[in-house]
Amino acid sequence: MRTLVPLVLAALIQAPAAQAQVVGDPEVIRLMMMDFGLPAEPSTDAAGDPLIDSRIDGTHFSVYFYQCEKTCASIQFSAGFDLDAPMTTEQVNQWNRDKRFGKVYLDETGDPFVEMDIGLAGEGIGRKNFEDALDTWRIVLSDFREFIDW
Repeated sequence: MRTLVPLVLAALIQAPAAQAQVVGDPEVIRLMMMDFGLPAEPSTDAAGDPLIDSRIDGTHFSVYFYQCEKTCASIQFSAGFDLDAPMTTEQVNQWNRDKRFGKVYLDETGDPFVEMDIGLAGEGIGRKNFEDALDTWRIVLSDFREFIDW
């Protein structure tokens, strides 16, 4: 029975978009990330929820999963940056005011984190929409690295 799991996941990934609307499973999302050429290491967060560690253009980011039962209700892309000097709240406000995607906040030492949430509407996300979300996240990371001169 265990040998069927990879086959089922592969079938979901390759299914037409109309049939792929059930993708809210962390393993299927991990496999789609790998299919898009991204490394995707499964893990768990401090609360024991699913987590995927990955990289885009050399920048590490994590994918957090929320409200997971049969499928997960939402995911969040998150990347932190360890700066030499703390980022100012004025810079954070400028980013959050001027950019539609990717909210920024500071940790206790002034290092920024940029995040992007994706609702899965209880039915998951289709392959095309997930690919679009990954492209948007790639742009957010690129723009933010430029913004902080990383």
